[in-house]
Amino acid sequence: MKPLVIAHRGDTINFPENTIAAFKSAFERGADGVELDIQYFRSKLIVVHNYLFDKNISYPELSEVLEAFVSKGRLEIEIKSLDLEFMPKLKQLISKYPTADIEITTSVWPLVSYLRKNFPAINLGIIFLDKEFEDWMTEDFICTKILSMMKLMNANVAHIPWKILVVNPTMIERLHDLKMKIHSHIFKQDINKEKEIYKQMVELEVDQCTIDDIELIGLLRNLK
Repeated sequence: MKPLVIAHRGDTINFPENTIAAFKSAFERGADGVELDIQYFRSKLIVVHNYLFDKNISYPELSEVLEAFVSKGRLEIEIKSLDLEFMPKLKQLISKYPTADIEITTSVWPLVSYLRKNFPAINLGIIFLDKEFEDWMTEDFICTKILSMMKLMNANVAHIPWKILVVNPTMIERLHDLKMKIHSHIFKQDINKEKEIYKQMVELEVDQCTIDDIELIGLLRNLK
């Protein structure tokens, strides 16, 4: 099993992040999917990462991204909202594409139960940030925490930092036993190191990974 390769905010090496051009290039270069961040602003779902974004700039709308790329591969939509105003608009847009390969993710954990209620059949991912893991935690406790949080929030894709995942391979087995998927992130660094991490992900049967370096895809073609 080879992990799906998801371009983080598109091809950010050659284009501004979270733009139509970045997503288009990522798919053209062989990405299995793209990750994008959405926020609710002036009755629209716009694609932008930072909470303190420039309100004078015109950002792509989620509707544009869905229309252009929903047939190209995985669309991993990260919800950045801190309230529920976005929900009706998101339901309206997602309902137009019932067979699309879409995953909704968030690091705003209080949103998860509402997302599951409104999207009962969709892939729903929890992002576990580094701050969730403290020095006192043993590997066994970290595994228990992740499994418990996933079950409590009724999510099925666990986004786990690679440094946490690589030292606890039994966690992957336990998550897979519960029919859950595992996602991790290969940050931009030495390209050979990135390739080595991907090989480890293949060996550990990680389901999907985010990459920052679009050039990595070319090196992975012989592995995929």
